[in-house]
Amino acid sequence: MKFLSAFTFTALLIFSSCAHHSNMRGTVAMKVSDREAHVCMNKDDVKVGDRLTAYFSDCQNKNYNDVYGSPCVKTELGGATVKKILNDHYSLVEFDNDVKFSEGTFVEKK
Repeated sequence: MKFLSAFTFTALLIFSSCAHHSNMRGTVAMKVSDREAHVCMNKDDVKVGDRLTAYFSDCQNKNYNDVYGSPCVKTELGGATVKKILNDHYSLVEFDNDVKFSEGTFVEKK
């Protein structure tokens, strides 16, 4: 019985991580330096040398009493370039000099 429970837990963990990854597409998962980050992008979505545009969601006008909340504004930060495909799910991205980014910043292919 313990084996079945462990197997079920492991299977659920694997399936939930796959679903979670698809929701994170384009998101900075780990900041490596002031200019580089590991970005959650499928190896089929980008190739080395591709130009990307970095954004953040500006959600400053939050009204927690409002049922629907306040809309966020997609704000452009600047450019970035894919430097290396790390594996099936992550790429190393180098941001332009003037781009201030953090974990959670997201990028889109131009």
